[in-house]
Amino acid sequence: MLLIVLFQLIIQGVHWYQFLINALLTIIGRSLDVLSTRYVTRELRLETNRIARKVGWRGMILLQIPIIILGSLDFYFSFFILWWSFFLFANNIEGSWYVREVGEVEYQKEIKSRLETSKIWKIVFGELSSFLKFTMAGIFVIIFLFIFKDLLAVFLISLALIIQGIFGTISSILYLLELKKDKSKVQ
Repeated sequence: MLLIVLFQLIIQGVHWYQFLINALLTIIGRSLDVLSTRYVTRELRLETNRIARKVGWRGMILLQIPIIILGSLDFYFSFFILWWSFFLFANNIEGSWYVREVGEVEYQKEIKSRLETSKIWKIVFGELSSFLKFTMAGIFVIIFLFIFKDLLAVFLISLALIIQGIFGTISSILYLLELKKDKSKVQ
């Protein structure tokens, strides 16, 4: 309760319940990221964030506290944290079925063995998808929204993201299920 009073002194004209809503959005987002990380990599061997690997699970949980406090101060910041965390969650669970099947250690060994023989340009090229999907879409949304004030362009970019999300997910699932049903030996 003391924190809420302090926040109201800092930000005049904001009702106490807005801080709770902001905190809840931030907690939901951060929980999605942390729990999906735990689901995929309990030992943090596959965690790409070096700080998280270094501080471990306890440290990661403690690092959420200042993020939740900051997120509770402003709705838009909490909304941003929620969506960024949602993207992290989605990234974490992508392909998690495979990691869970073979195990964290074996998966890491398999990746390492393939990296030894791959050229650096192939690795970089193969990992550009997040940049191409999210960064490019975000840049063009900002350009069309704030520079050209063209809502139709923003709508079409958003529609393309929605359609790709739906059809990309369905086609990946159908492909994997088709492979699962295929009884022929892979050579």
